[in-house]
Amino acid sequence: MKVTKIIFGLFIAQVICLFLPQIVFCQTETLDIIQYTPPKGWTRSQKEGVMIFSDTNKTTKGFCILTVYASTPSAGSPQKDFANEWNELVVKPFKAEANPKTETQSDDGWTSVAGAAQIESEGIKSYVIMTVLSGYGKTASVYAILNDQAYLPQLDAFLASIKMDKTKATASANPSPTIQSDPFPDRPGYAPQKPLSGTLNATITVADLVGTWDHGAGSVQTYIDSYTGDYSHTNTTFYGEQYSIKSDGTFAYKFVGRANNRTVRELDSGNVILSGGFITFKFKGRTAEKFQFIAFMTQPNGAAILSLVPVGENEKGYDAEGLSLECGHSSGYIHCVGGVEWARLSAKPAK
Repeated sequence: MKVTKIIFGLFIAQVICLFLPQIVFCQTETLDIIQYTPPKGWTRSQKEGVMIFSDTNKTTKGFCILTVYASTPSAGSPQKDFANEWNELVVKPFKAEANPKTETQSDDGWTSVAGAAQIESEGIKSYVIMTVLSGYGKTASVYAILNDQAYLPQLDAFLASIKMDKTKATASANPSPTIQSDPFPDRPGYAPQKPLSGTLNATITVADLVGTWDHGAGSVQTYIDSYTGDYSHTNTTFYGEQYSIKSDGTFAYKFVGRANNRTVRELDSGNVILSGGFITFKFKGRTAEKFQFIAFMTQPNGAAILSLVPVGENEKGYDAEGLSLECGHSSGYIHCVGGVEWARLSAKPAK
């Protein structure tokens, strides 16, 4: 369904108002990198990473629910960030249109993408208005559901009060590499650990992944004639994968493998998404691959090692206890049972 003119006009105004200087007379609050002035007299509730404000009018049966989400790593572009948030928060729960008309505005390193749609839930028609702000490797979203135009001035005032903390965002998105306390120290009954060969980052962003990553494995099996004891033949099996990741979150993929005297080559591309401690590669031509992020290590020569564990689409991966039991650095870099290590030999960005 199409959005009414007043709702559509509102979300265009939101984009503009977010970047206008504001005089704030009420006390402001902060959630992560987002500073705002809460609507006066509204009911509030909070859970980790989310702040919710709501109000109802018993006379008109009007309502407005306003939700603020803490920042997450950007998917690589404001448009992708908006598409991801819109899909998760609006399309999936309300079956709203997947590609609403949007307006975009940029200022001081932040880009705001806003969209709106009419929805229906349990027979009640209302409007959802979403604004997603992206910058400095981070994205944060604010969205409102309302069925009464009387709430528009309060909603507009709230959106106009928003300020984004780029200093905190920059510090969070680009953490200074520091040598962490050893995540997997020596334990009785386990092989001794070697000193870490590089510097660990506690978290990563798409910016950290930019470049060309290689991973591969192989085996050589020599066969002996059981009757004569003479050499019979040798089988060589190997494969190599390469991911070239760009700053916009897209990647190019190459695969080459050989087994039983047959060579297989494959090319593909797609988008990389970081979310909740997982890295997902969404291919255009085949099923997505999902990995649990374990460690990112920068070597003294500028190379990097990315330690991952492949997981299924709905798998949770290792918990803290599992990591403690199954991971270590007996070779100087982090490795987990069932895991893989990717190497980036050069810090130069992929072109």
